[in-house]
Amino acid sequence: MKHHYWEAPIVIYLFLGGLGGGIMCLTAIMSLIVNPGTGSLFFVPMFFALAALAIGCFFLVFELGQPLVFWRVWTTATAIIKWGATLLVIAMFSDIFWLLGYLDVLPLDWGFLGAIASVFGGGTPVFATIAGIAGFGIMVYTGVMLSTLKAHSFWATPALPVLFTISALSTACAAIALSLGIFAEPTVALLAATEEIHEIIHVVDIILVCAEVTVLLIMILSFLGAGNVTQKAVARRWVVGKTAPLFWLGMIVCGLVLPFFLYVFGADSAASTVVAPVLVLCGGLLLRYLCVYSDERAEIPGENRYYNRTADPHAEFVEHWTYGENMY
Repeated sequence: MKHHYWEAPIVIYLFLGGLGGGIMCLTAIMSLIVNPGTGSLFFVPMFFALAALAIGCFFLVFELGQPLVFWRVWTTATAIIKWGATLLVIAMFSDIFWLLGYLDVLPLDWGFLGAIASVFGGGTPVFATIAGIAGFGIMVYTGVMLSTLKAHSFWATPALPVLFTISALSTACAAIALSLGIFAEPTVALLAATEEIHEIIHVVDIILVCAEVTVLLIMILSFLGAGNVTQKAVARRWVVGKTAPLFWLGMIVCGLVLPFFLYVFGADSAASTVVAPVLVLCGGLLLRYLCVYSDERAEIPGENRYYNRTADPHAEFVEHWTYGENMY
C-alpha cells in the first residue's frame, strides 16, 4: 500500500505550528526575563507567530477533510489532537491581546490605536506569559502528535518530540533574527536592546543547531543499527536510499551545518544575519517533510493480498455488469 497517512498540508501545519509556538515562547522569555521592557521589539515576530498558527490551523482543518465540523475535535476526550487544538486557541487569543497592547508602535497616525493600546497594554506581561506557555506546549505537541501513532514505527519514538521541539526553537530564533525591532521606536535604549537580543538569539541558535544535529543523527543511526524492520527500512532510505540527497545535502548540510558555520564565522555579515536564518527555516520545513512521509508501517498478515485482490476481467458478473445499473 502506497497511500500516505498524511500529506503535505500536515507538513506545513507541523512546521508553522512549531514556528509560531517557538516565537511565542522565546518572546515571553526575552521580553519578560532576559531583557524586560523590550516587548515592542517583538511586535512583528509575534504577528508572524499569530499568522503562522492561523495558516497552520487552516491546513490542518483542510487535511482532516471536514472543515465545517472542525469543532468536533473537542468532543473526544482521549484524542491527542484535542489538546493541540486547545493550545492553539489559547496561544492565538493571547497573542492577539498582546499585539493589541502594542498597537501604538505601528507608524500610523490613527488616534484610536493608542487608545486600544492603553486598554490592553497593562496586561501584556500576562498575555505574553500565557502565550509563551501555550507556545511551548505546541512545540512539544507537534512531535507528540506523530509519536502517539504506534503503528508507524519511525514516528513511535520519544526522540521525535525532542527533535521537533529543538527544531521549532531553532526556526523561531531564525524568524526573530529576521524580524526583530521592525516598527519599534529608534531610541538609543531600544537600539542597544535590539543588538543585545540579536547576539543572544545568535548564540542560542548555534547551540540549538548543534543539539538538533546530534539528536537527529542519534535517532536515525540507532534506528539503522538497532531498530525494528520498519524503522531500519526508513532509516536506510534516509541514509543511503532515495531520500539520502534530501537528508544529507538538504537537511544536514544546507539546513544545519552550513548555517552553523555562517553563524560562527560570518560575524555581523549578511551571511550570518540573513542567509543562515533562511537556511534554518528551510531545514525545519524539510525535516517535517521527511518525517511525515516516513510513515511506513508493518503490514498486517494478508493485508496486501486483500487490498490488491481483483476480479477476473472475464468473470460472468463483470461482463454482464453495466456502469450505473442497480439490479437490486
